[in-house]
Amino acid sequence: MRNFKFILILIVIISSKISAQGNDKKIDDLTFLYVDEKYDKVVQKGESLMQHDDYRRHPLVYIYTAMSYYEMSKRPDKFSVGERESDYPKPLKMAEKHLYKFIKTDAKAPKYYDNTWFGDFKEFYVQIADTANKLGQYLYLNDKYSKVAYEYKNAYKAVPGDPVLLLWQGIGEVKSKNTLEGEKNLIAALDSIDEKFVPSPATSGVLAHGMLIVEEYMRSKGKYAEADKAKKLIEVFKKYDPDELDKIKMEERKQKAIKDVQDDKVMRKFFSDEDDEDNKDKKGETIIKDGYGSDGNEGDSPDDELDKLEKEAGGGK
Repeated sequence: MRNFKFILILIVIISSKISAQGNDKKIDDLTFLYVDEKYDKVVQKGESLMQHDDYRRHPLVYIYTAMSYYEMSKRPDKFSVGERESDYPKPLKMAEKHLYKFIKTDAKAPKYYDNTWFGDFKEFYVQIADTANKLGQYLYLNDKYSKVAYEYKNAYKAVPGDPVLLLWQGIGEVKSKNTLEGEKNLIAALDSIDEKFVPSPATSGVLAHGMLIVEEYMRSKGKYAEADKAKKLIEVFKKYDPDELDKIKMEERKQKAIKDVQDDKVMRKFFSDEDDEDNKDKKGETIIKDGYGSDGNEGDSPDDELDKLEKEAGGGK
């Protein structure tokens, strides 16, 4: 019922904004295909429009495509998603990729359309962050730390307003021995989070636990100012933690965090796992790089694509 209400509100908002500048049939088609739950058709039409000079700058093309990928990811019974041989093998990743493009193009939208749509889709940002966070936590509990870093990195690119995603990206990186990048991201997340920070409902439940891990890690590295700040923030945000009232579980988690940074045997897990498809055919340290997919192969970089888009928007300058 909530999702249906969200769609109705969406139609009213989008229709009113488009009407204000003259109807655009191709954008209208995306709207109604989405409402009719023909998400695969939205993806096909949307990705086709992205190649068209008249529409590649239009934010709505990217957001409708992102939302459709996300909806398909939840319905593998109806859509060919989630498997290597399926039509859409990585729908969540594609949803995040197109959401990232939406945010970048929407920032320039007033120049071309006298409108901006960023504020119309806040509920969707929470949905993406929530799904990515749940996946990241599942991978963390299974010691798949390079995948943790990869999933949270994609999520933070798509939802840059949530530094808790960056915090957990950093945790995944330091635990997969990408310490230089990991520490940089942990410190950046700490800079964005203070006592007055209001966490998203998507990630509030993992904030205190993340700070607990960061405190122990920073203290083990002699970074006492960062460790002390993280320790204070544990107390501030533990009210959001579902296990906060269970002192036994909290103590177990604390001891595990300490053990992870002290035990050399645990540290060996930071190296490539031959059974992990992210690390297939790799030796030594596992470091997720920009522009590389979860299969370890180089793919399209959202940053590169957006750079091209911005150059074209500026007339090739």
